[in-house]
Amino acid sequence: MTNPFAPVTSLPDERGVFADGATRRQSGFVYRVIEFTAPFVGELIYDGWWFRQQVSINGRTLWRRISWVRFYRQIDFPLPPEIDAAQRPLRIEIQFGPGLSIRRFQVSVAGLIVYDEIV
Repeated sequence: MTNPFAPVTSLPDERGVFADGATRRQSGFVYRVIEFTAPFVGELIYDGWWFRQQVSINGRTLWRRISWVRFYRQIDFPLPPEIDAAQRPLRIEIQFGPGLSIRRFQVSVAGLIVYDEIV
């Protein structure tokens, strides 16, 4: 007999943007502009055009890679002290769909998800 109250092993993705302290300002094929008010204040830009991936906050490039062979799906870097005094780690996780379009874009700070977009 199966337990009707057992947790489901996988839940279907629900489309939308899930964030309390962030607002998506722009989005494109491999481009996102997100304005954060918590846990830090600033505008994060992810740009994946022309075989390069770049992340900047408030106009300062904090991470950049050339993506000739593959796109990086996980991006990690510490927040600079002028944005976050504790210099907590920021992680961006990206799931790409057909043709490298962004299917999911997730931002976490110190292990706490602060922005989650499912397309």
